[in-house]
Amino acid sequence: MKIKTLLLMVLLSLSGMATLYAQQILLIGSDSRENNTRGNADLIMVITVKNKEVKLTSILRDTYVYIKGYGNQKLNAAYRLGGRELLISTINANFKTKLVSSIVTDFNNTARVIDSFGGITINIDKGIHQYVNRYIAEQSYLKGVPLLPLTRTGVIKVTGDQALAYARVRVAGTCYDDHARVERQKNITKAVISYAVKNKSVALKNISDLWSMIDTDIHLKDYMKTFSTFLNKQHLPRSQVFPAGNLYSNERINGVGLVLKIKNFKSAAYRLNDMIK
Repeated sequence: MKIKTLLLMVLLSLSGMATLYAQQILLIGSDSRENNTRGNADLIMVITVKNKEVKLTSILRDTYVYIKGYGNQKLNAAYRLGGRELLISTINANFKTKLVSSIVTDFNNTARVIDSFGGITINIDKGIHQYVNRYIAEQSYLKGVPLLPLTRTGVIKVTGDQALAYARVRVAGTCYDDHARVERQKNITKAVISYAVKNKSVALKNISDLWSMIDTDIHLKDYMKTFSTFLNKQHLPRSQVFPAGNLYSNERINGVGLVLKIKNFKSAAYRLNDMIK
């Protein structure tokens, strides 16, 4: 699944980690569509919190890395093969990072998180309209309930399922490729955070319900302590993408598919650590 994001989970993680040193949390969005199954990680994002600065660093899922016990594969396969522990250890081993904490959310929770905030407002361009409605139709089938399709584009308020479908779209050979999808994921994340900041009472009211929708190794008390403070003082996060185009080449690997092959892991590791510090 494609975004499993979420999103408010970003907001929660930011709230609990305001500190004098950099705190890094890995946000994992799994593409599992059924209960008790684990899919690939289609959203891999490092959240960095340092003082009042917040950064969202998306790691492209097709980055070609070594996964211990499985050989060279796309990074997103690590979560399916060994859960959060293997994904974190894979990133740390390949890029010399020191990630520890994580948040996991999946297909079944993404729309619920957005709907708990009453939807979000985003700008949907005309060309992507048909693709979004295809994903909405798929989500409707999987859930066994009718879902509202998009009936117009532009700056509009969308439901959780509509936002999810928008973030899932990936059409190779068009402007809606994987890189563009990462940008849409980040735009939705920012839209949720922006809504929370502007509607503090709603955000505070829903914190307990939102907590129950995620899987995390971070203590609830850490969030609760500074959640209100974050809503009042925190700026919206800065976003960035790793790896940059000069760090990899596009290659097709037999049995794996099209990947982003890192040219120099030492240089790439330096760049990623600089981005998330």
